[in-house]
Amino acid sequence: MKTLRRVALAGLMMVPLAFTSRAHAQTTPTPEGTVITNTATASWTDANNNSYTSVTASATVTVGFLAGVDAASPATVTPASPSTGNELAFTVSNTGNGVDSVTAAFTVGTGVTITGYKVGTTTYATLAEANAALAGTAITAGSTITITVVYTVAPGRGGQTTPVTLTATSRRTPGTSDPSTTNVIPPVAAGVSVTPKGTTVQRLPSNGTQYTQTYTVTNNGNASDTYTLLASGSTGSVVTIVSTNGTAGTGGSITLAAGGSTTVQVVYTVGNVAAGSSEDLRLRATSANNAATNDQGYYTIQVVRAALTMTKQAYRDNQTTAITASDRVLPGEYIQYKITVTNAGGAAAKTVAVSDPLPSQVTYDSSSGDATGWTINNSAGTVSAALGSDLAAGASRYFWIRVKIK
Repeated sequence: MKTLRRVALAGLMMVPLAFTSRAHAQTTPTPEGTVITNTATASWTDANNNSYTSVTASATVTVGFLAGVDAASPATVTPASPSTGNELAFTVSNTGNGVDSVTAAFTVGTGVTITGYKVGTTTYATLAEANAALAGTAITAGSTITITVVYTVAPGRGGQTTPVTLTATSRRTPGTSDPSTTNVIPPVAAGVSVTPKGTTVQRLPSNGTQYTQTYTVTNNGNASDTYTLLASGSTGSVVTIVSTNGTAGTGGSITLAAGGSTTVQVVYTVGNVAAGSSEDLRLRATSANNAATNDQGYYTIQVVRAALTMTKQAYRDNQTTAITASDRVLPGEYIQYKITVTNAGGAAAKTVAVSDPLPSQVTYDSSSGDATGWTINNSAGTVSAALGSDLAAGASRYFWIRVKIK
């Protein structure tokens, strides 16, 4: 008996569910203008069971207009950033019971700009022109129209969401409207450039000195990105990396907004190697958004050294006539030595000094430089000359020593 009661109760509970389902079965409203006639008939007999002619009574109502608007669009679209000429189609359905038309209004988030509108296949430059066309576009009950926006996407919008919303409003019943929103989400596109590429820099062997090269890293992608930095030498024979972007060693990272750039400094030393030796000092930046996206800039570090050559020539006392091997000098005669130093290397020579112990057969008289900068002294027959300024690569300086033949 307990089981029978439960079954009966379950059966009773199903009854209202069935009625609820039937109540929602009708989704299409009765068309506007439909005339609904309701006729009732009465029949009867009397006490002797006589039959009589039935009588009827009718009531008539006419269905009025009920507005219904339903706007629909894709949930998400993924145009490129930047891009132009994109199209986004909205479908507007007339879910009412009569012919209607609509007005359209749009709201657009940052990064998207609407440049045109289409009603069907006809393009309009402004929303006002598009709405004028919509005013003349009749939508029968149960049918749809397509309203399309043409738009551009700004640079730097990769991975960012911009909502575009159409609100369609019934012209016959302006209080009836429906919005539909599509999210514009451009896919992330990674990009990076590192400069310079191939600039040659001449450096002396460090001997304790540290050098710095500055690179520019630019985010050419359309979204904020973090880049892994790697500094390296091409051969390992000339440069040794000290730090990268302020961090000891060869690595580091930077974060840049789309379109942004920054400088990165690589500190290094140059080994004590031969003049003319060279090595590329590289900086590579690799995107976190796309590990396959990277770029490398580099400097060519070339080793230079100062290299002095020196010549010495004997002249008559007039400093013009050179004394050759076949010429003769006489006791008591004054002659002059011209000593020339030339920097044949690729870097300036500093603290240039010349020492000239004079032969015992001559007596020192005086000395003079080709120009200012020389400091010349004689001590016990040894002439010392010091140049007070740097001797640039390729430059020459000279001085004179006047002596008397014993």
